[in-house]
Amino acid sequence: MRLALAHLGRQESLPRLLKILVPLVHQAREEGALALLLPELVLGRQEEEDLPQALEALAEESRMRVVAGYLAQGPRNRLGVFPQGPFYDKVHPFLALGEEGDEGVEPGEGPVVWEFQGQRFGLALCYDLDFPELFRSYALMGAEVFLVGSAWPGEYQELLAVLARARAAENQAYLLLANRADTGSPSLAVAPDGRLLASRREEGLLVVDLDLGFLEEYRARYPILRHRRIEAYRLW
Repeated sequence: MRLALAHLGRQESLPRLLKILVPLVHQAREEGALALLLPELVLGRQEEEDLPQALEALAEESRMRVVAGYLAQGPRNRLGVFPQGPFYDKVHPFLALGEEGDEGVEPGEGPVVWEFQGQRFGLALCYDLDFPELFRSYALMGAEVFLVGSAWPGEYQELLAVLARARAAENQAYLLLANRADTGSPSLAVAPDGRLLASRREEGLLVVDLDLGFLEEYRARYPILRHRRIEAYRLW
């Protein structure tokens, strides 16, 4: 399965975003990608009511899925799959002392799985990476791939790589992370065994092939989820 990530900076307006995004969507389609993942809050902290409709039209016209992060009504920090959904609202708003984050944003209610081409994808946003419980929930729900939109600060990019690789390895799932280029952190693709498959720092497209045969064989050889002993470390 071939997917693509767009390493894009925050755009100031919807017309500006579409001017950059339309060629990337068509490029991804021409290179055989089935879906394109965009970063978190592609228009920053501005709520643009026409954005979902524009992304739905673009996805339908290009005949591929577009997964994008944006500020939705609520407000909610949302990762949406276009056209037709589903939609994930960030479960863990980023609220750090002295840093700009998700102030005033309502938290999402829980994990959202997207079923596509016979596979299950767990959706997440940025700070969610700090919470392994969310990704383990996805793994227990049958997810083989995690899609993460992000705007991770460049000063913490080493931590980003550690967390992305850990979430992939501990759940034996592919993890694709599209990061905003203006933050200084890269976009990443990680294999189920924690290997870094690819990364991109320059604005543009990162195309990744997921070897689902390897995923199945690796999970069969090392059945981590079946080896859990919940009774040994249950806290309640």
